[in-house]
Amino acid sequence: MPSGPSTRIFLFHPDRPPSPPAIEWIVERQRYCRVILPSVLLRHEALPARARHEPFTGPGPAAERAAEAAALLSAPSTFSRIVAEAAALALLEDGAVLIRDREIFRDLIALSSWSMNVSRLPAAFRDAAGEAIEAILSGDPERTRKILRARRLRARADGPARFVRLGRKSAGLRPAIVYLDLLAAPAATGAPFADWLRRLDRSAAEALLSVAGAVFI
Repeated sequence: MPSGPSTRIFLFHPDRPPSPPAIEWIVERQRYCRVILPSVLLRHEALPARARHEPFTGPGPAAERAAEAAALLSAPSTFSRIVAEAAALALLEDGAVLIRDREIFRDLIALSSWSMNVSRLPAAFRDAAGEAIEAILSGDPERTRKILRARRLRARADGPARFVRLGRKSAGLRPAIVYLDLLAAPAATGAPFADWLRRLDRSAAEALLSVAGAVFI
């Protein structure tokens, strides 16, 4: 597990890059964190200059593994792959995804086990990663779906309790919290992902099949 400053993954749609004030907002509130940008977003020509300096940074050693997971699990569109890469980075780096664009919410649902509509990583889920790995490696889609159903039920019980104060204020008006779960991706039951997962070291596999939070800011 990474040590040092807390980690955030900043996600935006390439067609709607963040404004300079949005970047300054993140700098002010996340200045003691590592704010990672997926590689393709870090290279975006419209990215404000301030986002090319600390606390912002590139993905580092986890980039290749996150990109491989995204290629196996995402839908065909380029942005779906970016979303999956951000989710994988959050899991591998033990961090959370930060999002300012609410239109991205629908892109996250395919990789989620629970969400809350309102104005840290749920560490308790790491103990469920092992059974998810074994289900995928078994090659039995029904076993994997059964594990996913159990994780969703657990997330739906955990989330409202964890964010109860937000929920009381929400009135269901806008997205705020999503639990990212790569097991929810349809391709997670496929042989290509299982074969790739089998080649990973156990700690990386468990990280990828834990749960991370995505927070709309």
